[in-house]
Amino acid sequence: MVDYATSPDKAQELSKTALALMAELGVVAHPNNFTIFYNYLSGEKPDLRQTIDILRSNHREFDELQCRDLFARFFDNVREREIVSQISEDLRIQLTSILETVRNAGIDTRAYGLALDHFCEYIGDKDFNNLEQALTTLLGATREIEDVNHILETRLDHTSSEISKLRQDLEDMKREAMTDALTGIANRKAFDLQLRDAAMQSMESGKPLSLLLIDIDHFKTFNDTHGHQAGDQVIRLMAQTLQQNVKGRDTAARYGGEEFAVILPKTGLGCARQLAEHIRHNIETRKVVSRSRHQELGQVTVSIGASTFELGEPLGRFIERADKALYLAKARGRNQVATERQITEDDTSSPASQPGIDKQRYA
Repeated sequence: MVDYATSPDKAQELSKTALALMAELGVVAHPNNFTIFYNYLSGEKPDLRQTIDILRSNHREFDELQCRDLFARFFDNVREREIVSQISEDLRIQLTSILETVRNAGIDTRAYGLALDHFCEYIGDKDFNNLEQALTTLLGATREIEDVNHILETRLDHTSSEISKLRQDLEDMKREAMTDALTGIANRKAFDLQLRDAAMQSMESGKPLSLLLIDIDHFKTFNDTHGHQAGDQVIRLMAQTLQQNVKGRDTAARYGGEEFAVILPKTGLGCARQLAEHIRHNIETRKVVSRSRHQELGQVTVSIGASTFELGEPLGRFIERADKALYLAKARGRNQVATERQITEDDTSSPASQPGIDKQRYA
């Protein structure tokens, strides 16, 4: 993460400057925050420099929430490093093997060259007495090099297939790491990454970015009454409905448990609300049928909260406003949409705004 390969004097200078800048910006001096600002000043991560420059130009506060977002985006990639390390080791084994084959082919090639030189000598000297022997030697060497070339070609084909398989394995692992196993849509990890990218694009372009948080109404009661299989069926139904209604640049994700999220780049709050109403209506009109008993289990409804990104703000605050709007929709009777504009000052004292609140409040 931190580049310690620089000279000691340069590293000391960067460290002092980083600590001074952190103090100036009111950043708490702990290792993760130091990593952020050391790399910012070193210029090793251009994307990090650009992001912090944008935040500073917008006079954004670098509190712990903001710094956690920065660290998670640019440095918290342990799983990705493990995947790359594994693939790199597999590739190293494959390349070592093929280099050994090429090395062996090189030895046989030199032997063939020597036989060809001898044959040319016999022709040049018109030494026809040894011509038959020279031809026999050259023919043997030719057959050997043909065999080696065939082996090399086969080995190259095999290695090419192995490398292609490794590349596919890498893509599969990345996809698996970003996919919710139950629903097949993006998981929380993918949501976090997509939201950071969308926020960065919003800051660069000045285009709006909106977020929907969606919660299944009375899900715990439904789950307790009809069983976990029926509960899983409802969650899959919810994901399927989102996939049918969220297209193109937008991202639907399972946020956790019975909660879902939709990231809406280039979308203002008004359009976000319209889409939320469309999703809510589609869910309301669908019936849940037990696959085992072939009977209707009743109607499922959702409550939705919507918020719009304020350029440069910590993503945690952006999500928090959508969460408060979601709680407001629940408090007003469920099966409805609420936006951040409907949140009053009194709402800030509601349980939804209190830290550490259990998600069972949505049950």
